[in-house]
Amino acid sequence: MRRRSILMAMLLVLVLVMTNTVALSKNVIEISIQDVWADNLSWGRAWLQTLKTFEQLHPHIKINRIYCPIGQNVERILLETRTKSLPDIITCDTPDVPHLAEAGSLLDLTQFFKEWGKWDDLFPGSQDAISWKGKPYAVQFTTNTLALHYNKDLFKKAGLTRPPETWDELLEWAKRLTTGDTYGFAFSAIDTEEATWHFAPFLWSNGGDLLDLSKPESVQALEFLTTFVKKGYTSRDVVNWNQGDVGVQFRLGRVAMMIHGCWDIPLSEEAGINLGVAKIPVPKRGMNPKVPIGGETFAISPFSSPEKQMAAWQFLTWMLEEGMVEFNQLVNNIPTRRSIAPGIIQTKPLLQPYVEELEYGVNRFTVGGGENYTKVSTITRIAIQKALIGQTTPEKAFKEAAKQIKRLVK
Repeated sequence: MRRRSILMAMLLVLVLVMTNTVALSKNVIEISIQDVWADNLSWGRAWLQTLKTFEQLHPHIKINRIYCPIGQNVERILLETRTKSLPDIITCDTPDVPHLAEAGSLLDLTQFFKEWGKWDDLFPGSQDAISWKGKPYAVQFTTNTLALHYNKDLFKKAGLTRPPETWDELLEWAKRLTTGDTYGFAFSAIDTEEATWHFAPFLWSNGGDLLDLSKPESVQALEFLTTFVKKGYTSRDVVNWNQGDVGVQFRLGRVAMMIHGCWDIPLSEEAGINLGVAKIPVPKRGMNPKVPIGGETFAISPFSSPEKQMAAWQFLTWMLEEGMVEFNQLVNNIPTRRSIAPGIIQTKPLLQPYVEELEYGVNRFTVGGGENYTKVSTITRIAIQKALIGQTTPEKAFKEAAKQIKRLVK
Protein backbone atom coordinates (compact mmCIF):
# COMPACT_ATOMS: atom_id res chain seq x y z
CA MET A 1 0.00 0.00 0.00
CA ARG A 2 2.83 2.34 0.93
CA ARG A 3 4.68 1.58 -2.31
CA ARG A 4 1.49 2.30 -4.25
CA SER A 5 1.08 5.65 -2.50
CA ILE A 6 4.68 6.58 -3.28
CA LEU A 7 4.18 5.59 -6.91
CA MET A 8 1.02 7.68 -7.16
CA ALA A 9 2.83 10.64 -5.63
CA MET A 10 5.69 10.31 -8.11
CA LEU A 11 3.21 10.14 -10.99
CA LEU A 12 1.46 13.25 -9.70
CA VAL A 13 4.77 15.16 -9.54
CA LEU A 14 5.61 14.02 -13.07
CA VAL A 15 2.25 15.20 -14.35
CA LEU A 16 2.72 18.59 -12.66
CA VAL A 17 6.21 18.97 -14.14
CA MET A 18 4.98 18.07 -17.61
CA THR A 19 2.02 20.43 -17.26
CA ASN A 20 4.28 23.31 -16.18
CA THR A 21 6.71 22.53 -19.01
CA VAL A 22 3.91 22.65 -21.57
CA ALA A 23 2.60 25.86 -20.04
CA LEU A 24 6.02 27.44 -20.11
CA SER A 25 6.62 26.35 -23.69
CA LYS A 26 3.38 27.99 -24.67
CA ASN A 27 4.62 31.25 -23.15
CA VAL A 28 7.91 31.15 -25.06
CA ILE A 29 7.85 33.34 -28.15
CA GLU A 30 10.18 32.63 -31.03
CA ILE A 31 11.67 35.39 -33.15
CA SER A 32 13.99 35.14 -36.15
CA ILE A 33 17.05 37.29 -36.83
CA GLN A 34 18.79 37.56 -40.19
CA ASP A 35 22.39 38.76 -39.91
CA VAL A 36 25.59 38.86 -41.99
CA TRP A 37 28.22 37.65 -39.52
CA ALA A 38 29.63 34.24 -40.44
CA ASP A 39 30.07 31.76 -37.58
CA ASN A 40 33.71 31.03 -38.42
CA LEU A 41 34.75 34.67 -38.01
CA SER A 42 35.33 36.52 -34.74
CA TRP A 43 32.24 38.70 -35.19
CA GLY A 44 30.04 35.67 -35.81
CA ARG A 45 31.37 33.92 -32.72
CA ALA A 46 30.84 37.05 -30.63
CA TRP A 47 27.31 37.41 -31.98
CA LEU A 48 26.42 33.81 -31.13
CA GLN A 49 27.75 34.28 -27.61
CA THR A 50 25.71 37.47 -27.20
CA LEU A 51 22.52 35.77 -28.43
CA LYS A 52 23.13 32.92 -25.97
CA THR A 53 23.52 35.38 -23.10
CA PHE A 54 20.24 37.08 -24.02
CA GLU A 55 18.33 33.79 -24.13
CA GLN A 56 19.70 32.80 -20.75
CA LEU A 57 18.52 36.09 -19.26
CA HIS A 58 15.20 36.00 -21.15
CA PRO A 59 13.97 32.38 -21.21
CA HIS A 60 10.59 33.47 -22.57
CA ILE A 61 12.20 34.48 -25.90
CA LYS A 62 13.86 32.01 -28.25
CA ILE A 63 15.94 33.34 -31.13
CA ASN A 64 16.20 31.53 -34.45
CA ARG A 65 19.22 32.92 -36.22
CA ILE A 66 19.51 33.07 -40.02
CA TYR A 67 22.89 33.80 -41.59
CA CYS A 68 22.99 35.59 -44.96
CA PRO A 69 26.22 36.42 -46.83
CA ILE A 70 26.61 40.18 -46.84
CA GLY A 71 26.65 40.37 -50.64
CA GLN A 72 23.20 38.76 -50.83
CA ASN A 73 21.61 40.49 -47.86
CA VAL A 74 19.87 43.49 -49.43
CA GLU A 75 18.61 41.47 -52.39
CA ARG A 76 17.16 38.88 -50.03
CA ILE A 77 15.51 41.55 -47.86
CA LEU A 78 13.83 43.10 -50.92
CA LEU A 79 12.63 39.68 -52.07
CA GLU A 80 11.28 38.87 -48.60
CA THR A 81 9.58 42.27 -48.55
CA ARG A 82 7.72 41.51 -51.77
CA THR A 83 6.55 38.17 -50.35
CA LYS A 84 5.97 39.59 -46.84
CA SER A 85 8.18 36.85 -45.42
CA LEU A 86 10.84 38.91 -43.70
CA PRO A 87 12.49 37.57 -40.53
CA ASP A 88 11.37 39.43 -37.42
CA ILE A 89 14.71 41.27 -37.21
CA ILE A 90 16.91 42.06 -40.20
CA THR A 91 20.42 43.48 -40.52
CA CYS A 92 21.48 46.13 -43.00
CA ASP A 93 24.41 48.48 -43.51
CA THR A 94 23.79 52.16 -42.77
CA PRO A 95 23.74 53.28 -46.45
CA ASP A 96 20.95 50.75 -47.10
CA VAL A 97 18.51 52.24 -44.58
CA PRO A 98 16.96 54.87 -46.93
CA HIS A 99 16.03 52.63 -49.85
CA LEU A 100 14.91 49.76 -47.58
CA ALA A 101 12.70 52.20 -45.67
CA GLU A 102 11.31 53.44 -48.98
CA ALA A 103 10.72 49.84 -50.06
CA GLY A 104 8.60 49.17 -46.96
CA SER A 105 11.06 46.69 -45.45
CA LEU A 106 11.53 48.46 -42.12
CA LEU A 107 9.10 49.18 -39.29
CA ASP A 108 8.83 52.78 -38.07
CA LEU A 109 10.32 52.64 -34.55
CA THR A 110 9.31 56.15 -33.45
CA GLN A 111 7.00 54.99 -30.66
CA PHE A 112 9.45 52.35 -29.44
CA PHE A 113 12.26 54.89 -29.11
CA LYS A 114 9.92 57.37 -27.44
CA GLU A 115 9.06 54.81 -24.77
CA TRP A 116 12.74 53.86 -24.38
CA GLY A 117 13.51 57.49 -23.59
CA LYS A 118 17.27 57.55 -24.26
CA TRP A 119 17.41 58.74 -27.87
CA ASP A 120 19.51 61.78 -26.99
CA ASP A 121 22.22 59.52 -25.54
CA LEU A 122 22.99 58.13 -28.99
CA PHE A 123 25.85 59.73 -30.93
CA PRO A 124 24.39 62.17 -33.52
CA GLY A 125 25.92 60.18 -36.36
CA SER A 126 24.19 57.03 -35.17
CA GLN A 127 20.90 58.89 -34.89
CA ASP A 128 21.26 59.90 -38.53
CA ALA A 129 22.38 56.41 -39.55
CA ILE A 130 19.15 54.78 -38.39
CA SER A 131 16.76 57.50 -39.54
CA TRP A 132 15.08 58.41 -42.79
CA LYS A 133 12.89 61.45 -43.40
CA GLY A 134 12.88 62.27 -39.72
CA LYS A 135 11.85 58.82 -38.44
CA PRO A 136 13.96 56.04 -36.89
CA TYR A 137 13.73 52.77 -38.78
CA ALA A 138 16.51 50.75 -37.17
CA VAL A 139 18.72 50.30 -34.11
CA GLN A 140 22.49 50.60 -34.05
CA PHE A 141 24.25 49.23 -30.99
CA THR A 142 27.74 48.97 -32.42
CA THR A 143 29.56 51.44 -34.60
CA ASN A 144 32.98 52.17 -35.98
CA THR A 145 34.87 54.74 -37.94
CA LEU A 146 38.39 55.39 -39.18
CA ALA A 147 41.54 56.65 -37.48
CA LEU A 148 45.29 56.80 -38.12
CA HIS A 149 47.22 53.66 -37.12
CA TYR A 150 50.99 54.01 -36.85
CA ASN A 151 53.97 51.79 -36.07
CA LYS A 152 55.72 53.25 -33.04
CA ASP A 153 58.94 51.37 -33.73
CA LEU A 154 59.19 52.84 -37.23
CA PHE A 155 58.40 56.26 -35.79
CA LYS A 156 61.29 55.91 -33.34
CA LYS A 157 63.70 54.97 -36.14
CA ALA A 158 62.62 58.08 -38.06
CA GLY A 159 63.04 60.30 -35.00
CA LEU A 160 59.31 60.95 -34.68
CA THR A 161 57.90 61.20 -31.15
CA ARG A 162 54.18 61.78 -31.83
CA PRO A 163 51.59 61.18 -34.54
CA PRO A 164 50.87 63.89 -37.13
CA GLU A 165 47.99 66.24 -36.39
CA THR A 166 47.70 68.28 -39.60
CA TRP A 167 47.84 67.58 -43.33
CA ASP A 168 51.24 69.23 -43.58
CA GLU A 169 52.57 67.05 -40.80
CA LEU A 170 51.07 63.90 -42.32
CA LEU A 171 52.89 64.64 -45.58
CA GLU A 172 56.17 65.39 -43.78
CA TRP A 173 55.90 62.35 -41.52
CA ALA A 174 55.17 60.13 -44.56
CA LYS A 175 58.28 61.49 -46.27
CA ARG A 176 60.48 60.69 -43.26
CA LEU A 177 58.98 57.23 -42.85
CA THR A 178 59.34 56.22 -46.50
CA THR A 179 62.53 54.24 -46.78
CA GLY A 180 63.61 51.10 -48.59
CA ASP A 181 60.60 48.80 -48.98
CA THR A 182 58.48 50.77 -46.53
CA TYR A 183 55.91 53.36 -47.61
CA GLY A 184 55.11 56.14 -45.19
CA PHE A 185 51.34 56.11 -45.59
CA ALA A 186 48.52 53.95 -46.98
CA PHE A 187 44.76 53.87 -47.39
CA SER A 188 42.30 51.84 -49.44
CA ALA A 189 41.31 53.16 -52.87
CA ILE A 190 39.96 49.95 -54.35
CA ASP A 191 36.88 50.04 -56.59
CA THR A 192 34.46 49.36 -53.73
CA GLU A 193 32.77 51.41 -51.02
CA GLU A 194 36.07 51.23 -49.13
CA ALA A 195 37.61 53.90 -51.40
CA THR A 196 34.88 56.46 -50.67
CA TRP A 197 34.88 55.45 -46.99
CA HIS A 198 38.63 56.13 -46.66
CA PHE A 199 38.48 59.36 -48.68
CA ALA A 200 35.52 60.84 -46.80
CA PRO A 201 37.43 62.11 -43.71
CA PHE A 202 39.76 64.15 -45.91
CA LEU A 203 36.88 65.46 -48.04
CA TRP A 204 34.59 66.47 -45.19
CA SER A 205 37.29 67.79 -42.86
CA ASN A 206 38.31 70.18 -45.64
CA GLY A 207 34.75 71.37 -46.23
CA GLY A 208 34.26 69.24 -49.35
CA ASP A 209 30.97 67.77 -50.47
CA LEU A 210 30.08 64.47 -52.13
CA LEU A 211 27.26 66.25 -53.94
CA ASP A 212 29.59 68.97 -55.20
CA LEU A 213 32.93 67.40 -55.98
CA SER A 214 33.85 70.30 -58.27
CA LYS A 215 34.08 72.81 -55.42
CA PRO A 216 37.66 73.79 -54.51
CA GLU A 217 37.57 72.12 -51.09
CA SER A 218 36.62 68.79 -52.65
CA VAL A 219 39.33 68.99 -55.30
CA GLN A 220 41.93 70.00 -52.69
CA ALA A 221 41.19 66.85 -50.68
CA LEU A 222 41.83 64.62 -53.70
CA GLU A 223 44.92 66.61 -54.67
CA PHE A 224 46.25 66.07 -51.15
CA LEU A 225 45.97 62.27 -51.30
CA THR A 226 47.25 62.18 -54.86
CA THR A 227 50.39 63.98 -53.69
CA PHE A 228 51.39 60.98 -51.55
CA VAL A 229 51.32 58.70 -54.59
CA LYS A 230 53.14 61.21 -56.82
CA LYS A 231 55.94 61.66 -54.31
CA GLY A 232 56.27 57.94 -53.67
CA TYR A 233 55.14 58.06 -50.05
CA THR A 234 52.13 55.88 -50.87
CA SER A 235 52.07 52.88 -53.19
CA ARG A 236 50.02 53.15 -56.38
CA ASP A 237 48.78 49.69 -55.48
CA VAL A 238 46.32 51.26 -53.04
CA VAL A 239 43.86 51.27 -55.96
CA ASN A 240 43.94 47.46 -55.67
CA TRP A 241 44.10 47.19 -51.86
CA ASN A 242 40.98 46.65 -49.81
CA GLN A 243 41.07 47.45 -46.10
CA GLY A 244 42.31 43.98 -45.25
CA ASP A 245 45.18 44.33 -47.71
CA VAL A 246 46.19 47.67 -46.20
CA GLY A 247 46.30 46.06 -42.77
CA VAL A 248 48.46 43.20 -44.03
CA GLN A 249 50.97 45.63 -45.59
CA PHE A 250 51.10 47.51 -42.29
CA ARG A 251 51.79 44.36 -40.28
CA LEU A 252 54.47 43.26 -42.74
CA GLY A 253 56.32 46.52 -42.07
CA ARG A 254 55.78 47.77 -45.59
CA VAL A 255 53.59 50.65 -44.43
CA ALA A 256 54.33 52.89 -41.44
CA MET A 257 50.99 54.71 -41.15
CA MET A 258 47.55 53.75 -42.42
CA ILE A 259 43.92 54.76 -42.30
CA HIS A 260 41.94 51.93 -40.73
CA GLY A 261 39.06 50.93 -38.48
CA CYS A 262 38.99 49.90 -34.84
CA TRP A 263 38.22 46.29 -35.79
CA ASP A 264 41.76 45.96 -37.15
CA ILE A 265 43.48 46.77 -33.84
CA PRO A 266 43.45 43.17 -32.47
CA LEU A 267 45.15 41.88 -35.64
CA SER A 268 48.05 44.29 -35.24
CA GLU A 269 48.32 43.53 -31.53
CA GLU A 270 48.37 39.79 -32.19
CA ALA A 271 51.12 40.36 -34.79
CA GLY A 272 53.26 42.08 -32.13
CA ILE A 273 53.12 45.52 -33.72
CA ASN A 274 53.99 48.37 -31.34
CA LEU A 275 50.77 50.10 -32.30
CA GLY A 276 49.68 53.68 -31.89
CA VAL A 277 46.29 55.10 -32.87
CA ALA A 278 45.47 58.78 -33.37
CA LYS A 279 42.71 60.91 -34.80
CA ILE A 280 42.93 61.48 -38.55
CA PRO A 281 45.01 64.60 -39.30
CA VAL A 282 43.06 67.71 -40.30
CA PRO A 283 43.85 70.50 -42.78
CA LYS A 284 44.70 73.02 -40.03
CA ARG A 285 45.51 72.65 -36.36
CA GLY A 286 42.53 73.08 -34.07
CA MET A 287 40.00 71.63 -36.52
CA ASN A 288 38.01 68.48 -35.74
CA PRO A 289 38.12 65.54 -38.15
CA LYS A 290 34.77 64.69 -39.71
CA VAL A 291 34.62 60.93 -40.08
CA PRO A 292 32.10 58.50 -41.60
CA ILE A 293 29.87 56.44 -39.35
CA GLY A 294 30.10 52.68 -39.91
CA GLY A 295 28.51 49.58 -38.45
CA GLU A 296 25.43 47.52 -39.20
CA THR A 297 21.91 48.46 -38.14
CA PHE A 298 19.07 46.18 -37.03
CA ALA A 299 15.45 46.71 -38.00
CA ILE A 300 12.11 45.08 -37.22
CA SER A 301 9.86 43.61 -39.89
CA PRO A 302 6.60 45.50 -40.46
CA PHE A 303 5.00 42.14 -41.33
CA SER A 304 5.61 40.44 -37.98
CA SER A 305 2.81 40.11 -35.45
CA PRO A 306 2.59 42.75 -32.69
CA GLU A 307 3.68 40.10 -30.18
CA LYS A 308 6.81 39.27 -32.18
CA GLN A 309 7.54 42.96 -32.77
CA MET A 310 7.43 43.55 -29.01
CA ALA A 311 9.77 40.60 -28.41
CA ALA A 312 12.09 41.88 -31.14
CA TRP A 313 12.15 45.31 -29.54
CA GLN A 314 12.90 43.75 -26.14
CA PHE A 315 15.96 42.10 -27.67
CA LEU A 316 17.09 45.29 -29.42
CA THR A 317 16.54 47.31 -26.23
CA TRP A 318 18.77 44.85 -24.37
CA MET A 319 21.38 45.33 -27.09
CA LEU A 320 21.17 49.08 -26.42
CA GLU A 321 21.84 48.40 -22.74
CA GLU A 322 23.75 45.42 -21.25
CA GLY A 323 24.22 43.70 -24.60
CA MET A 324 25.91 46.78 -26.02
CA VAL A 325 28.73 46.50 -23.49
CA GLU A 326 29.27 42.75 -23.92
CA PHE A 327 29.20 42.71 -27.73
CA ASN A 328 31.47 45.71 -28.28
CA GLN A 329 34.02 44.38 -25.81
CA LEU A 330 34.12 41.15 -27.80
CA VAL A 331 34.50 42.74 -31.26
CA ASN A 332 36.60 45.78 -30.35
CA ASN A 333 33.97 48.16 -31.69
CA ILE A 334 32.41 51.34 -30.29
CA PRO A 335 29.10 51.53 -28.38
CA THR A 336 26.70 54.02 -29.96
CA ARG A 337 25.74 55.68 -26.67
CA ARG A 338 27.65 58.62 -25.22
CA SER A 339 27.19 57.35 -21.65
CA ILE A 340 28.55 53.88 -22.44
CA ALA A 341 31.30 54.48 -25.03
CA PRO A 342 33.84 56.07 -22.62
CA GLY A 343 33.71 52.98 -20.41
CA ILE A 344 35.17 50.78 -23.11
CA ILE A 345 38.33 52.91 -23.18
CA GLN A 346 39.22 51.70 -19.68
CA THR A 347 39.91 48.22 -21.02
CA LYS A 348 40.71 49.20 -24.61
CA PRO A 349 42.60 52.53 -24.49
CA LEU A 350 43.48 52.46 -28.21
CA LEU A 351 39.81 53.09 -28.93
CA GLN A 352 39.91 56.58 -27.41
CA PRO A 353 40.62 58.44 -30.70
CA TYR A 354 37.63 56.71 -32.29
CA VAL A 355 35.30 57.67 -29.44
CA GLU A 356 36.47 61.29 -29.65
CA GLU A 357 36.00 61.37 -33.42
CA LEU A 358 32.45 60.02 -33.21
CA GLU A 359 31.31 63.31 -31.70
CA TYR A 360 31.84 64.66 -35.22
CA GLY A 361 30.73 61.53 -37.08
CA VAL A 362 28.89 61.98 -40.37
CA ASN A 363 26.39 59.59 -41.86
CA ARG A 364 27.21 58.89 -45.49
CA PHE A 365 23.71 58.77 -46.94
CA THR A 366 22.60 61.91 -45.07
CA VAL A 367 25.15 64.05 -46.94
CA GLY A 368 25.63 61.83 -49.95
CA GLY A 369 22.33 61.73 -51.79
CA GLY A 370 20.08 59.64 -49.56
CA GLU A 371 18.75 56.63 -51.43
CA ASN A 372 21.13 57.53 -54.27
CA TYR A 373 24.20 57.32 -52.05
CA THR A 374 25.52 54.02 -53.40
CA LYS A 375 25.51 55.47 -56.94
CA VAL A 376 27.15 58.69 -55.75
CA SER A 377 29.82 56.62 -54.03
CA THR A 378 30.50 54.60 -57.16
CA ILE A 379 30.99 57.74 -59.26
CA THR A 380 33.25 59.24 -56.59
CA ARG A 381 35.56 56.25 -56.21
CA ILE A 382 36.02 55.89 -59.96
CA ALA A 383 37.18 59.52 -60.05
CA ILE A 384 39.50 58.91 -57.09
CA GLN A 385 41.12 56.00 -58.88
CA LYS A 386 41.62 57.96 -62.11
CA ALA A 387 43.46 60.70 -60.23
CA LEU A 388 45.60 58.35 -58.15
CA ILE A 389 46.89 56.40 -61.15
CA GLY A 390 47.57 59.59 -63.08
CA GLN A 391 44.95 59.00 -65.77
CA THR A 392 43.72 62.55 -65.24
CA THR A 393 44.15 65.41 -62.80
CA PRO A 394 42.16 65.54 -59.54
CA GLU A 395 40.37 68.65 -60.79
CA LYS A 396 39.29 67.08 -64.09
CA ALA A 397 38.34 63.81 -62.42
CA PHE A 398 36.10 65.52 -59.89
CA LYS A 399 34.58 68.00 -62.33
CA GLU A 400 33.42 65.11 -64.52
CA ALA A 401 32.19 63.18 -61.49
CA ALA A 402 30.31 66.25 -60.24
CA LYS A 403 28.42 66.48 -63.53
CA GLN A 404 27.35 62.83 -63.28
CA ILE A 405 26.25 63.25 -59.67
CA LYS A 406 24.32 66.42 -60.45
CA ARG A 407 22.33 64.60 -63.14
CA LEU A 408 21.70 61.76 -60.70
CA VAL A 409 20.38 63.72 -57.72
CA LYS A 410 18.71 66.72 -59.34
